Amino acid sequence: MGAWDYGVFDDDTAYDALDDLKESANIVIDMEKYFNEVIKTDYVDYDKGHYALVSAAVIDSVINGTSYRCDDSYSEWIETLNEFDLTPLKQKAIQAIDSVLSHHSELNELWAENEELYTSWRNDKLGIQKRLIK
Repeated sequence: MGAWDYGVFDDDTAYDALDDLKESANIVIDMEKYFNEVIKTDYVDYDKGHYALVSAAVIDSVINGTSYRCDDSYSEWIETLNEFDLTPLKQKAIQAIDSVLSHHSELNELWAENEELYTSWRNDKLGIQKRLIK
């Protein structure tokens, strides 16, 4: 696990997901695909879990103005997404977070082994979910 802290963007794979979203030709379609990949599976793999969480965090930033610890270009890039209506993806993002936090998720399993940070990691993701439910 290439994580250095519990935040959404505190992992190398999260930055890979973010880079892919930044390069996306159709971000709405790609985000929906990332959500579906974790919602419609029996087991959420590590990379797919990150892609779904990063997508949910991006929606949270665009819709709710939530700031995340991330690279310097993140805030500027988020501003370019205001032209997209990401509201229809909120429900899938909420479901995807449930999938990533389930007992059928590699990310959840790996974080559960970290007794010191697991609760913070989980609460961070539940915070995204709570903001998206509003």
